[in-house]
Amino acid sequence: MIQRTHLILLLLLFSSQTLPGAELQFDTLRAQPQPHLYRNLVVGNIVFGTGAYLYFAETWGAPDGRFHIKNELHDNVAFTDEISHFYAGCKMTDGFAWLFRVLKVQPEKVNRLAALQTVLILTLIEFPMDAYNPSQGMGLTDLVADYAGVGWGLLKKEYPNNFDMKFCVKRRPWKFKHKLLASDNAEFDNFIWWGVWKPKYVWTGIGYSTNHDHPNVEPEVYLGVGTTLYDLLHFVSPKVAAEIRSLDTYFISFRFRL
Repeated sequence: MIQRTHLILLLLLFSSQTLPGAELQFDTLRAQPQPHLYRNLVVGNIVFGTGAYLYFAETWGAPDGRFHIKNELHDNVAFTDEISHFYAGCKMTDGFAWLFRVLKVQPEKVNRLAALQTVLILTLIEFPMDAYNPSQGMGLTDLVADYAGVGWGLLKKEYPNNFDMKFCVKRRPWKFKHKLLASDNAEFDNFIWWGVWKPKYVWTGIGYSTNHDHPNVEPEVYLGVGTTLYDLLHFVSPKVAAEIRSLDTYFISFRFRL
């Protein structure tokens, strides 16, 4: 699911550059009146939401069955789905906040709109798309993880700290059939989800993943140290790095499995 939400976020981020006032300037962004803000949001959600729906319906199946709830206790993914949903809620909230700042939305509205936009997308993915998809099913724990991730994203904005979530991959994505989106166990197992902390210079973290080398899923736990694309870019241009910090999600790590 996390790959679906990432693609939606990227579509909205890049498409927003055509809206008035969306030029990314690497200086202090001043809030401007937005007389057509909500109209643009509605139009953007309809246009790109329709495109995303058609694409995902073709890829994972259309919501053309009966409403049902997914059996999450026997889904053979060992909670990686819930972790990815929490990650999506947190990072999409952060990413949309960045987007609305770029669009020069009034600061007092930025976080609220980012949270609402994220909740809307993640809720629609679970209901009605997954809920009526015969091969999926609505995930109640997925929704809880979605909303908890949004809450964590908002909490970090109120109380900044050195803790974060990131991901990395075990093997190059182009080695798999689906280069951008994962659709089977091997492709999902390629992701490691990290809880990281940066005491001073480098990130340290605990990673969680799975493998399906045997019929039943096997959890994997990692310890790792490393850096991020933001940290590397910061050495070149701190101003540019600061502008895209909310999009910094990948953990470049040295790791070993416990």
